Amino acid sequence: MQKQSAHGCGCYRERQSRWVEPSLLFLLMEKPCHGYELMSALPELGFIRGPADPGAVYRTLRHLEKVGLVASAWDTSHPGAAKRLYTITAAGKRHLGLWAESLRRRWTNLGAFIKKLDQAVAQKT
Repeated sequence: MQKQSAHGCGCYRERQSRWVEPSLLFLLMEKPCHGYELMSALPELGFIRGPADPGAVYRTLRHLEKVGLVASAWDTSHPGAAKRLYTITAAGKRHLGLWAESLRRRWTNLGAFIKKLDQAVAQKT
C-alpha cells in the first residue's frame, strides 16, 4: 500500500530501498559496524520511517560485499556468537563519492523545480 499525504497526493510515497545503499556506505565511513548496529542507525539518518527492514539491509550488505564496496569478517572479540563486522573498502568510498555528486546534481535540479512550482502556484492563486 502506498502512503498518501493528508491531502491525498502521493508526495509522501517513498521507497526506503533507494536510500539503504548510500546510507549503509555512509555509516561504514564513520566506523566498522555489525549489521544490527547498522539497522539501528539507519532510521536516525531520516530517510526511512520506523525500523529498518532487516532483509533489505542484509541483502544490500551482501550485494555491496559481492561487488567489492564492503568487506566483512567474523568478529569473535565479544562473548557469545560471532558476528559479521562490516567495513567500507576504498572502492566503496569512491562509490559513496559518486553518490554525493549525484545527490548534489539532484539537489540543484530539485531546487530549480521547486522554484518553478512555487511560481506556478503563485500565478494560480
